[in-house]
This record gives sequence, C-alpha cells and structure tokens, in this order.
Amino acid sequence: MNTTCAIALLALSLELAPTPAAAAPPAVAAVQLAPGDLKWMPAPPVLPKGVQLAVLSGNPFAEGFATLRLKIPPHTTFAPHWHPTAEGFTVLQGTFHVGMGDQVDKAAAKALPAMSYASLPAMHHHYAYTADEGVVIDLSFYGPFQIHYVHPADDPSRVAATKP
Repeated sequence: MNTTCAIALLALSLELAPTPAAAAPPAVAAVQLAPGDLKWMPAPPVLPKGVQLAVLSGNPFAEGFATLRLKIPPHTTFAPHWHPTAEGFTVLQGTFHVGMGDQVDKAAAKALPAMSYASLPAMHHHYAYTADEGVVIDLSFYGPFQIHYVHPADDPSRVAATKP
C-alpha cells in the first residue's frame, strides 16, 4: 500500500471513528395539562394590566424554551415593542389584532381569529390589541422573557410606578 492510500484510509477512519459523547442535556419531563391543571396568575407588570398567564412548559424567566398561555381582556393594547428572541403564538380563543411598526395603526393590523398562528423574528417591532372580546393565546419563545417598548413611556410598569 502506498503512502497516499494509507493517509487517505487513516483520514477516513478518523472521520468514522466514534467521537466522545458530549455532556447530555438535562432531562426534560413530559408535560400533559388539562385546562383544570393550569395555574393562572397575573402577568408581570411589564405587560398590560389584567393580562393573566399560565406556564405550560419551561421557565419563562430562565434561559431555555418556554410556552405560556395568556388570557387577554377585551380592549387591551400591547404598545409597540420588540423581543431579543423570536416568538410564535397561536390564537386559541377570540380575535387578536397584530400589526408591525413603531405606532399602533389599527387600519394596518391583521385580525387573527381562533386557530391562527403568527411567528415574529427577534427584534421585530410589533403591537397587538384586543377589541370587544377577550383573547387566549399560547406564546412560545426562547427565554428569559424580555419585552422592550419602542416608546419607553408605553411600558405599563413605568405607568403603574408613576401613579400615586
């Protein structure tokens, strides 16, 4: 066998050789929740007043994938904002109105009825609102959850902090 063939065989054997196993990811428990299993709580103050959430999976305040269910009351507006990671949501109940940009423009928003889905890339400026009915959505993202309002004065936690 010549040297070139020997080198080629050695290279091929190195490519096919098993590599040491990487550290196994932490075990994730299976999740199965019926509606009565959900533990509803008020959303953090950075979300509009009256919004409730239930954690379906993951920890929304830690690094990793998480899914939340949100109950959004009628006549609720999420002012223009963005997130550092992508998000996706499914409308389960009601009609959720979603628009893109730095100002709420109800004429430009898209009405998403129940069974609709939306996926928004990281740092994409958007807004959303409900009309005369409440809305329930499932929201999935890579945490920790962060929301940055395009206009800082629109942050509900700042508004609440300035009220006497």
